[in-house]
Amino acid sequence: MRPATVRLGGIALALLALATAVARADEPAASTYWNVDDLKPGMRGVGRTVMVGTRPEEFSAEVLGVMRDVSPGRDMVLCRLSGCDLEHAGVVQGMSGSPIYIEGKLVGAVAFAWEFAKDPIAGVTPFQQMVQYVRASDRKLAAEARDRAAPVPASVSYLLDAGAAAGDEDVPNRWAAPLRVSGGGAGMVPITTPLAASGFSPRALEMLDRSLRPLGMAAAAGGRATDEVVKREGDRPLAPGSPLSIAMVLGDLDLSGIGTVTHVEGDRVYGFGHPMFGLGSCRFPMMTGYIHTVYPRSSVSMKMGSPLKIVGVIDADVSTGVAGRLGVEPDLMPMTVRVKAGRYADPQTYKVRIVREPSLIASLVTSVLTSAIDTEGELPAELTARVAADVRLEGLGTITLRDSFSGPRYAGASGGSALFGPLASIVSILVRNPMAPARIESIDCDVAIEDGRRTATIESARLGSVAVEPGGTLRAFATLKPYKGERQEVEATLAIPEDFPEGSYEAVVCDLSTSAKRRFKNDPTLNEPRDLAGILTSLRLQTELKRDEVFLHVQSPDRGLAVNGVVLPDLPASVRAAFGSKRRSPAAAIRADLTAAVATPWVVEGSQTLRFTVAKDAGLSLSLK
Repeated sequence: MRPATVRLGGIALALLALATAVARADEPAASTYWNVDDLKPGMRGVGRTVMVGTRPEEFSAEVLGVMRDVSPGRDMVLCRLSGCDLEHAGVVQGMSGSPIYIEGKLVGAVAFAWEFAKDPIAGVTPFQQMVQYVRASDRKLAAEARDRAAPVPASVSYLLDAGAAAGDEDVPNRWAAPLRVSGGGAGMVPITTPLAASGFSPRALEMLDRSLRPLGMAAAAGGRATDEVVKREGDRPLAPGSPLSIAMVLGDLDLSGIGTVTHVEGDRVYGFGHPMFGLGSCRFPMMTGYIHTVYPRSSVSMKMGSPLKIVGVIDADVSTGVAGRLGVEPDLMPMTVRVKAGRYADPQTYKVRIVREPSLIASLVTSVLTSAIDTEGELPAELTARVAADVRLEGLGTITLRDSFSGPRYAGASGGSALFGPLASIVSILVRNPMAPARIESIDCDVAIEDGRRTATIESARLGSVAVEPGGTLRAFATLKPYKGERQEVEATLAIPEDFPEGSYEAVVCDLSTSAKRRFKNDPTLNEPRDLAGILTSLRLQTELKRDEVFLHVQSPDRGLAVNGVVLPDLPASVRAAFGSKRRSPAAAIRADLTAAVATPWVVEGSQTLRFTVAKDAGLSLSLK
């Protein structure tokens, strides 16, 4: 892996140097836009935006004032807008980025508004600061590539339990503290970005809305533009005032944010006037767009639009706007989902491509899968789902998940998050790991939904014998109580090694969750791997376990220590004691349970603990008793 990593690093640095040089060549001349200091109240100009179709229309703008330092290093120009029916509709969601000109020079981008405002007054981000922050983002990206820090240990604790889906919790929330420019709780915030969602089910849209609305986005069911519109308007070049679509999912399902182009300089495109996610450097498909209509509302009206064609890549998402480059091909992750939602339903196949943004990809994967299983409408209140997924990695093999899910947690509004949480966690851990790049080539997933709940609880357990000889066999019997079914008993057997020390031990009969937690507790290197290979080992161990199995665990004596992530096996007891006596020593004992598993027809839950003895001549002792 190392030569390939060095080679890729050199290529990345070369590309970054080229991008920096191109950025300087494509920066707009300062004479083409206003310095904030030169703007005065009463100055009048025009703006451009698309209200229907793809052709920009002009509206009027009057400067009301300049507000300095509304946030660190950020100014705002207050403008009263008129024309294009804005007196009726107000400032419109989707106008973000609409350019304002005075005397032919660019002032900036419409970016902020008040909800329930009586007049169409907008906050305009100075274009001077849009250029400044995009330039700083490019420099920062180049510096980070040069001075990349050494990797730190990754935390890969057991995340594959139900409902543990990784989400976008690390994405900056620019709505948590909106810009307040007047008293009485009247907050002016970035204009909400309408999301054109095509093919997503109501439940998936609800999930998207919960995660993306706090970031200033409004997900709504929409549709694609017709083939005639794509053919007629798709190749129209981006220009100031044109619709600007930023895609997150493309294919049989589509999800794109709709805004407006502020300026085009060479192959550099500026837009929005406020961040989309505030990610800094990013790689989103940049697309042309089509506006079907403006939907007037009493709060903030919104444009209803659709993406058309990919024309480049958005590579900067900063506090004053977004910026992209024309002619660059986006790098997206392909995903195929096959679903059979019920015994009598026809199998359905969905193919999509998803942005590789680490903080979003897990949520987007979950939303796509949730929409796929909702194809046949409402899922049964009691269901059993079988999921088979292959996460193919470039040069690193495949992470394979094969599991069954059943129970009340997988139905209802949050059922999709619980059902696909394990797969989302795998994806998130891989793309966000701090050790080394792990590129996902593709995800291939099969989901089968069956009516009926197939769960069973471990009600009780017993041992075939409370004493076992070294080299003998421990037999455990678990009584399972299936949901609305008769009790069943399953047997698990475990060979006790001949050199197993004599003494008293615990046998734990348990479900997947308890089994996995024991494995992670016993081996700290699984929980905090020191390299990418360790992360992959940890994930593969977790995906080998199945929810429809009963596990039998017997803890064996310590087999060594883990010190700073390094395994020191088979240490003498005196050495282990020496490490343990040092309070500052990061040593953790490594143990290895003896384990066995037995398959069942049910998704198993519960745990029982039993005690037994390992002793020589155990059979003779029992017969004498």
